Amino acid sequence: MAVLESSSTSTQSCADPALIISSDGHAMAKMVDYRPYLPSRLHEQFDDFLKLHKSSGSEEGVSGVKNQAIQTDHEILDAWSKDVVEAGRLDGTSDPARRLYRMEIEGIAAEVLFPDFGLPFEMVPQNAAAIGYAPTLEQAEEGKKAHSRWLLDFCSFAPERFAPQAFIGFEDVDAAVQEIRWAKEAGMKGLVLPYFDEDMPLYHPRHDPIWQTLVELDMLVNSHIATTNTTKRRVRNNAKLAPHTACAFTMFGEEMFFLVHQVLTHLVWGGVLERFPELQVVLTEQGSGWLLGWLESNDFKYEGSFLSHDLHEVMPHKPSEYFQRQVTLGSSIFSKAEIEARHNIGIDKMMLGMDYPHMEGTWGTYKGSTASYLQATLGAAKVPADEAQKLLSENIVGRFGFDLEKLEPVAQRIGPSLSEILTPPTEDYYPRGDVHKPLGMAGR
Repeated sequence: MAVLESSSTSTQSCADPALIISSDGHAMAKMVDYRPYLPSRLHEQFDDFLKLHKSSGSEEGVSGVKNQAIQTDHEILDAWSKDVVEAGRLDGTSDPARRLYRMEIEGIAAEVLFPDFGLPFEMVPQNAAAIGYAPTLEQAEEGKKAHSRWLLDFCSFAPERFAPQAFIGFEDVDAAVQEIRWAKEAGMKGLVLPYFDEDMPLYHPRHDPIWQTLVELDMLVNSHIATTNTTKRRVRNNAKLAPHTACAFTMFGEEMFFLVHQVLTHLVWGGVLERFPELQVVLTEQGSGWLLGWLESNDFKYEGSFLSHDLHEVMPHKPSEYFQRQVTLGSSIFSKAEIEARHNIGIDKMMLGMDYPHMEGTWGTYKGSTASYLQATLGAAKVPADEAQKLLSENIVGRFGFDLEKLEPVAQRIGPSLSEILTPPTEDYYPRGDVHKPLGMAGR
C-alpha cells in the first residue's frame, strides 16, 4: 500500500485545530444484535448461547467492572465504575451515533476499528475458562463474518470517519480469499490476523494465496494483541493458583504479549515479507520499545551469529530492512518514554491510538481527556508540531486511506489546537498507567 504524501496538515500552525485519527479503536454489537448477521442454520444454537451468555457472560466485555475487578486496584476501579460505566460512556461501543459523540468530545476525527472480545458465540476469556466453554469451529468462523457485516453497518453511519478491519480465519484458505474479496468490495480497509495452528503457522506456504490476494487488493494486514496469536494453544489465566488475581493477570498478559510479538518474527524469518514484498503490516497495541531490542538482536542473528549464511539466499535482507520496508506500528497509547524514543523507533512508523472503550485508553480514567493525555506525552516530551502531526494523523492517513478533504473540516470543528496538546502539563494527571510506562516494557 503506497504511503500518501503529507498534505496541508504539514503547514498548519500550532494555533490551528489538530487533526487526530486513532489507529486503535474497538466496536462491538450487543450480543443479541448479532443474530440477524448469522446464517439461519445457526440461529437455534445462537439462541441457546444467548441464554448461557446472559447467565455467565458480560455484555460490557473486557471494559466491564466485573472483568476489570480481577486485576485493577480498588481506587482505579471505583473511578472507572463511577466516571465511565455508570456515566454511560461505554455507549459508543455499539451505537455509532454515540461513538461519534464520544469521539468528538475527545477531539478525534476518525478511527481505525477492530473487533474486541465478545464476538458471536464468544465470551471474555476468564468467563469462558470458568465454565469450560469454547465455540465450535463453525460458530467461531461464522461469528467473525457476522461481526464484519455488523461493523460495516456501524460504519455506514459516517463512513469517512472509520476504517473497519475485517476479522477472517485462515482455516479454509479458499474461503478466506473469498471473504477478503468480499471485504474489499464492501469497503473494509484491512484484515486482522487470527490465531494460527502451530502445525500450520502463518508462514506456511498454504497461506500464500491469502497474502497474494491482500497484495492484489492493496489491503493492510493487522495483528492486534489478544486477537492475533502464533498459537491456538489457550493461554490460561490461572487465577485460582496464583497468589493474587492481579498476579495471574500479569502472567497471562506477559505470555499474550510474547506470543503476539512472534508474529513479526514469523513474518520475517518465515519468509512472508520476502515472498510478498508489497505486503504492508501493522502491529497494533503491542508496545514499541521492545522493537529496538528485536531489531538489533535479529540483525545480529542474521549477520554476526553462527547461523548459516546460506539463509541469505532465501532471505536476502536484514530483518530491520524488512521492517523498514513493510511494517508500521499502530501502537495505541504511547508512553512518554516511547515518544521520547520516537526517532530510534521511527517517527514515520508510529501511529497514535486512543483505544476506546478500554480502561487504558486516553479517554477514560483520571482527567479523562485525550488532549490531557497528549499533553502528558507529546507535550512533556516537547515534540515539535511537524512531528506531532505525523504521529496524530499523517502516518495513519497514508496507510488506511482516509480522505483528508472530508476529515479536515471535522478537525476544524472539534480538534484541540496543536498548541494545547503540545503544551507540557502543569501537573501529573496520570500518576499511574501507561503515561509513565518504561520504554522496554512490552505490554501494559
